[in-house]
Amino acid sequence: MHVENPLSACRSSASRSWLFVMAVALALVVAAPGRADAQCLSWPTNTSVAPNTSYADTINVSGLAYGTYYITASFSGSAGLINLAFSAAPGFTNTSTGQKGFIGSATTLYLSFIMAPGALPGRQSTVTMQVINTLGQVVCGSSFVVTVPGDACPLDATWNGSTIDAVYDGANCYVHAVPATDGSPFMHANHYYMTRGPNNVCEQGWFDGANCYLGSPPSGKSGFLWGSAFYYTP
Repeated sequence: MHVENPLSACRSSASRSWLFVMAVALALVVAAPGRADAQCLSWPTNTSVAPNTSYADTINVSGLAYGTYYITASFSGSAGLINLAFSAAPGFTNTSTGQKGFIGSATTLYLSFIMAPGALPGRQSTVTMQVINTLGQVVCGSSFVVTVPGDACPLDATWNGSTIDAVYDGANCYVHAVPATDGSPFMHANHYYMTRGPNNVCEQGWFDGANCYLGSPPSGKSGFLWGSAFYYTP
């Protein structure tokens, strides 16, 4: 007569329970809208948009597991985008939350905005658009940079006796790096200066009777020293 060991029976039951849990978890993962097969084609690329001009583009989505998906669009930066709009067709808009999305395995996304009339040259914003499944996972998405065309720093600064074309760095106008001399850089009366070195001479610029004058920002602009470079505000 065979007598089953109670401990072995418990272990066998626990093992079967563990396998059942794993099978259910695997089934949930398989049933959830997947990301591996997703194809979001023709994402927008970096571009420039003139002030008071509209922009529009489409993104084709296909190859998704059939399910419900949500779309998001946002921007950040200083370009001054307005009236950012996005949708899916076919798609839906939740009337209570305003959340947009689509049901199925494919759709076409539409994105549009207007560059503000007063947008300044050289300013940039980053636009991001994403497709998200019901688990909150990003199925696919992309970002692109929108730049306002034109020179953000059109006025020349003076530097070491010559004019110099400043470069916009995304926030201010970069004039020149601090010279590698023994003196210390500083601003005085809206001019760029260095103190004299240990030998009491100007290794850069020229002596103005007290310090070493390097240059000045354009008329009407405010110069400043930040980090290891001289700048002026746009």
